[in-house]
Parts: sequence; structure tokens; C-alpha cells
Amino acid sequence: MDRVRFRTLLVAFTAVLSVANIYFFNYAAIQVLCHPVSHLRFNLYGDPQIEGDAKLVREPKMGRYDLLVNDYYLRHVYTSTIAAFQPQYVVTMGDIFSSQWVRKGEYYKRIERFNWISDRRKPQSKPTHTHKRHTHLFLAGNHDIGYGAETKPYHISRYVNNFGSINSEWMVGIDDNKVHGSVDGLHQFAILNAMNLDFTQNTRFRNETWSFVQSLATKRVKYSQVPLALFLHIPLSKPSGICILEPETIYKNGSIGYQDYLSPVTSAYLLHCLAPTLIFSGHDHHGCLSAYSVKQSMEQPVSLGDSGRLLQASEDLCSLRMEELDMYQQAIEEFAAATVTSFAGTEIPGHATGLAVEVTVRSTMGAYGGATGIFDISRNSRHDSQRHVQASGHDFAMHSEHGYTYRYREVQFGNHLIIRALLVVDMLSITVVPALFLLFSLYSI
Repeated sequence: MDRVRFRTLLVAFTAVLSVANIYFFNYAAIQVLCHPVSHLRFNLYGDPQIEGDAKLVREPKMGRYDLLVNDYYLRHVYTSTIAAFQPQYVVTMGDIFSSQWVRKGEYYKRIERFNWISDRRKPQSKPTHTHKRHTHLFLAGNHDIGYGAETKPYHISRYVNNFGSINSEWMVGIDDNKVHGSVDGLHQFAILNAMNLDFTQNTRFRNETWSFVQSLATKRVKYSQVPLALFLHIPLSKPSGICILEPETIYKNGSIGYQDYLSPVTSAYLLHCLAPTLIFSGHDHHGCLSAYSVKQSMEQPVSLGDSGRLLQASEDLCSLRMEELDMYQQAIEEFAAATVTSFAGTEIPGHATGLAVEVTVRSTMGAYGGATGIFDISRNSRHDSQRHVQASGHDFAMHSEHGYTYRYREVQFGNHLIIRALLVVDMLSITVVPALFLLFSLYSI
């Protein structure tokens, strides 16, 4: 009787283990079954931070095992979600590697590993795609090119040579993913080098970034009716308590040595002058959902120092050059405080004027559940004068006044420790369970 019970337990154990493996290895395929169809889809992967030689120095034995398991885990996250959700665009949200200081040989080793992890092909010079193959785009993070006090010319050059433009902008027609002659159906997308928006030691990099931003702001005047989705590694400025990360900025010799969020001045400029509908950022590994309501003007203008100029409306702010943004920080912060209201994800108003929703994409690292963000754009039949937002956790659905529905969903595989335990049990069961079945079979003869 005991033998019968033990064999029953073995059969039950094998069945449970089989179900667990089927669920994990087909998790993305299962999740897509209840996912709505869309006209345009992005898969977003936050801060993979692939480690390498430094870990092997710290942990010679376990380090090699960790790197191997992490690489296979991340490969499964990338390839299974891409195969299941079939996005037109894949975006890695910055911090591809764990350090911006890795030497040349190690840098290219990690590139080879990342290419295998993400099944990445030859880098593309333009953000276009075909129906057969997605486009893989990248944001520059602090562990890719450093904060403003750290960025060197070689950081920028090797990043651009291997991952593409550090600032870019493109249009997509939603109905057939091609740009049409009219603005109807168009959506605009832009990637910004957030690491050099605030104070940097190398003024050339910052000048180039702001030149791009202000050129984009000029273009936005022409395409003000075209919804814009903005991608940048560092989230926009927000008060304490909205996200897990607390606002902190550390300066080194007048340049940014560390920051959790962009400065209030930079954030106000991006919100007022680019007027994004959606913002996607990385950096905060926990992820976050927030929003901003932007008023076009304040009741009482503020003075811009001794210049005799006043700041009261969006066009006043957008007319300022980068040097003037630095010069009149206090006045611009007053303007931002009066015109920009921040909301946590659970508090996003159903109706709000000038609403911009920001998703800080949760890290795809195993410690954060191997998260993948799925962003969809689709046509809808609703044409309201205001936007409607429904949010839960980091997920949201927004029905826009332009007749589109925007959806963001976070797909998590599970903590890497659970997956490691599953793999260990798998390896043991391959030898132990068959041996036990054979033993009982021989014993029962």
C-alpha cells in the first residue's frame, strides 16, 4: 500500500512539474490569448543591465553560473514575448549593460551576448520595420553613456556605432503603418538622449541634444494634431510619493553626477513645447504609472530676471534657448509649478485637459519578474473632446479625443529565483524520477 501511495505521489509530482514547465515556457503565448488586437505594437524592455567580467572577479565560481542562467532567462523573456505578441517595434529602454566603464573587449563580448539574448540582427540606421521583422530601437541610459558628469566622446561613439542614433524622430500611419500625405492616422515618435538634457561636462553633447529637442518643438507646431509618444531613459520630474524612487539629484563640479528624474525645467519644456500624449521611460527598476495635466498659461506672469521679459504661457517658455533655460531656472520652476499637475497612476483623472501619461517601464531583470511592457495603438469608434483613462497597477487604457485607444500592459514571467528553483528540480527529476519508477517496476516483478 505504501508503494502504491509513493508511486501515486511520483505521478502527481511529475504532472505538477510538467504543468509548471508548460506554463512558464509558454507563458507569453498564453498571455497573448486574452490580449486585444492592435494596429501598431511596441514591446518595451526595461534596463536589462547585463553583467560580465566584474562579476566574475567578485564571484569566480557562482558568477559564471549566474551569467549563464541570467542570459538564458533574459533570452526566454525577449524571444518568447516577441514571438507571441509580434510587435512592429522592440525598444530596450536603456542600461543595456551594467556599467558604462567596461573596456572595449568586454564591451563587444556583451554586445554579442545581448544580440543572442534578444535575437537581434544587424543594427538598423532608420526606425522602420517590415511586416516580417520588427525594428529594435534603443535608449541611451546612465550605464550606457554615463550621467552628464561622466559622458565621454567614446561613450557616445561606441553607443551610436552599435545601437543607432542617440536622438531620433519618425512618423507612422496607424492604419497601414505607412506615412500618408495627410495627418489623419499619423502618430509621431521620438527618442531623446536624456543623459545630456540637464547639465553636462561636455557642452557639445548637450548642445546637440537641445538642438534636436528644439527642432522637434518647431516641428510639433506644424503637427500639433498628431499624437506624440516620447521615449527617454530618465523619467520626468515629479513630486515625492508618486513613484517608488524619491527625487534626488547629485552634482559633480556643476554637472549631473546622479539623478532619479529630469530637472523641473527640462520636464516643463518637454511637456509644454513637445506636448506628448504618451511618455515612456526606464531607470526606475520598480516601474511606475503617472500622468501630467498641462495648462497653457498661468494667471500672473513671472519675470525673467533683468531681461524685462515675462513668462506666462507655453509659447514664452518654448521661445527660450538652452542658455536662457539655465539662466532663468527659478522663474521657470515657478511657471512649471503653476501649470503642471502630476498624478499617480491610481489618481489619473478621467477627464483632464492637456493630459500626458507616463509609463516608467519595469526592469526586465529576473529580480523584477522579467517584465515586458506591451504598448498598443488601435482605432476606436469614440470621438470625444476629452481623453478617458482607466488605470490599474502599471497598466492603463486611454481613449483619446483623436479616435485612438492606447493600451499598456505589463507581462511578468516571475522572479528569477523561482525559475532557478524550477530548473534545478527539472534537472534532478530527469534522473531521479525515472530511476524511482524503474526501481518500483523491478521491485514489483
